Amino acid sequence: MKDYPKILIFYQPFNSYSGGGITLTNLFLGWPKERLAVLSYPFMLNEVSWEVCGNYYQLGNKEFRWIFPLNMFKQSYPSGVLKFEGAGLKNYSIHRTGLKNRIANSFINPLIEWLGLHHCISRLNFSLDLQKWLSDFAPDLIYLQVSNRESIAFSRRLIEYLETPAIIHMMDDWPTTISIYGPLKTYWRTVIDREFRGLLDKVSLHLSISDAMSDEYFRRYNKVFKAFHNPVNNLAETELTLNKEAPSKHFRILYLGRIGTANKNSIVWFANHISQHYDDHFPVVFDIFSKDNKTPEMEEIGHLRNVNIYNPVKYERVWTLMKEYDLLLLPMDFTSAGLKFSKFSIPTKASEYMFSGTPILILAPEETAVCRFFMAHNCGYCVTTFERSALNNALNVLIHDGQYRETISQNAYKIARERFDGEKVRREFHDLLITTKNR
Repeated sequence: MKDYPKILIFYQPFNSYSGGGITLTNLFLGWPKERLAVLSYPFMLNEVSWEVCGNYYQLGNKEFRWIFPLNMFKQSYPSGVLKFEGAGLKNYSIHRTGLKNRIANSFINPLIEWLGLHHCISRLNFSLDLQKWLSDFAPDLIYLQVSNRESIAFSRRLIEYLETPAIIHMMDDWPTTISIYGPLKTYWRTVIDREFRGLLDKVSLHLSISDAMSDEYFRRYNKVFKAFHNPVNNLAETELTLNKEAPSKHFRILYLGRIGTANKNSIVWFANHISQHYDDHFPVVFDIFSKDNKTPEMEEIGHLRNVNIYNPVKYERVWTLMKEYDLLLLPMDFTSAGLKFSKFSIPTKASEYMFSGTPILILAPEETAVCRFFMAHNCGYCVTTFERSALNNALNVLIHDGQYRETISQNAYKIARERFDGEKVRREFHDLLITTKNR
C-alpha cells in the first residue's frame, strides 16, 4: 500500500469549472481525502468541490491586510476553516454591494492596476488561527499554483515556515503578462521575475501543463519542468464512438468553458463569422455554454443569427453534450496579451474534447502549443489566421468530408489514450509526489 504524504495545496482549490481546479481534481483523484488540505483566498473559494478534499482554510481579515487608505474601500472577509453545512457550503466570500464596493470596482481598482500598485498594496501574514491549522494538519509537501506577486511571496514564506518540500505547477505563462500596462510595468516585471526565480530555487519539483512550456521554461529559467496535463477519467472503460457522419439538418458547433483573456476575441470573431456563413446543404449553428455568458461581448453576440449563449452545464453532463454536436471549437486569442498568456498552454478541455469522438476545430496562432500539438498528431483541423476564407475552407471540409472527420477523431482518441489516460497519468503523478516527499 502506498505511503501517501499529507499535501497542503496553496492558491488553487478543487472545483469543476476552472482549468486549474479541474486539472487539480483529476490529478488528485484517489488520493486519501484526509491527507489533502487547501489554503486559498475568498474569491477563489466559491463552488469548491468536496469530493476529493474536505479541508479548506480561507485567508481572511486575520491574515490579509490592505494598506491605508485602501482598507477603507476594500471588502473584508472572515478567516478560518470552511464548513459544509447541509446541502451547501457555508460561504464566507459573499460578494457585497454598496457605495464603497462600486467606488472600488469602478475607479480605485482600475487605477491601482494601471499604476501597478496592486503588486504592493496588500500583505499576507500567519495568524494564530492559521498557524494552528497548519500545525494540526502538519503537511509533508506543499503543492503550489500561483499567479501574482503576493502569492509568490507567501509561497516562499510557507516553504520557510513549514520547512517542507514544495511542488509548483504552472498552468499558463502568466509571468509574461503579469505587468504589461502602466508607467511602472518594466520595474514590476523585473521585480516579479527576480522573486519568481527565487521561488523556483526553493521548490523541489517543477511541473508544467505542456511539453512546449517545459522546453521554454528550461531555456528561460534553467529548470527541468515535467508536463502534467488534465487527465481523462475512465478511458479504459469506454469505447470510441465516432461522430463522423454529416448531419441530417444542421451542422452544430459547440464551445464549452470559460471565456476570458486567452480566448474571448477569437470566440467573438468566430461567432460573427458563423452568423454570416451559408452552406447550401446544412445551416451552421454555434452554441456556447459558459458561466461567463453575461459579459457585454457575450450578450452582444448572443443576438447574432445562428449563435446561442447558454448557462454552463454540470461537469457530469459535459461528456454527453460533446457527443451531441458535430464539431467542437477550441479557440485561443491572436492578441499580443492573449498569445503571451497562452502560448505554451494546452487548455484543460483539449484532452476531454479529444476523447469525445467529435471532430475538433482549433482556432489559434500557429506558434501556440495547442496548435503545434494538434498539427503534429493530425488530430484536429487548425485555422491559424483571422481570414474568413481559411475558416470557410475548414467548415467546408469538416461538414462534407466524412472520411477526414473520422481520421482526425480516431487520431485524437488514440493520443488521448496514450497521453491523457487518467489512471495511468495519476499513477505517475502520485508516485512522483511520493518520491519527492521521500527524497
